[in-house]
This record gives sequence, structure tokens and C-alpha cells, in this order.
Amino acid sequence: MYARVTTIQISPYRLDEAIGVLREQVVPTIQQQNGFKGYLMLVDRGTGNSINITLWEEESDRQVSSPNSEYYRNAIGKVVPFLTDAPLIEDLELVIQV
Repeated sequence: MYARVTTIQISPYRLDEAIGVLREQVVPTIQQQNGFKGYLMLVDRGTGNSINITLWEEESDRQVSSPNSEYYRNAIGKVVPFLTDAPLIEDLELVIQV
């Protein structure tokens, strides 16, 4: 399995609003992508730091949703108004899952 970890800095004052947009607009779209296996969002409510992890069956599935893809640009575009810094994106392989 493969993962994309996107770290974003959200304004703490707009965190709940950003979570709502992600839950209602971004997640339903990502669930429709081929090979999608899961999504996790972790937040620090005090700082607005958020780690977003998407899980993919195959590396090729993850690549279809790469930062250069139309899907990713649309998804990140929905949360840009809430961000205080540029996203940090890492592509990783999941080697242990318990």
C-alpha cells in the first residue's frame, strides 16, 4: 500500500471551517478515485497544524492524484483560503500496518 502525507498549516481561527470543507467537499471526491483505501486527518487545534494522509492500493493509483493532477489542484484549491503556509507533500510506501 502507498501513502501521501500532506502537511498543511491552517489558521487556528478557521480550523473548524476548513475541516467542514474537507469533510463535505474534498473527501467525497477522493473516495471516488481508483485505488483509494483511506484518509486520515490529524490536527493540533492550538496551532492549526494538520497532517493529512491518503492511502492507496498501488503506487500508480497514488500517482494519478499527484500534486500535478487536476484532482489534487481542485482539492487543495478548496482549502487554500484557510492556509497560512504552502503545503508540504511526501509520497511514502506503507510497510507495516497493525
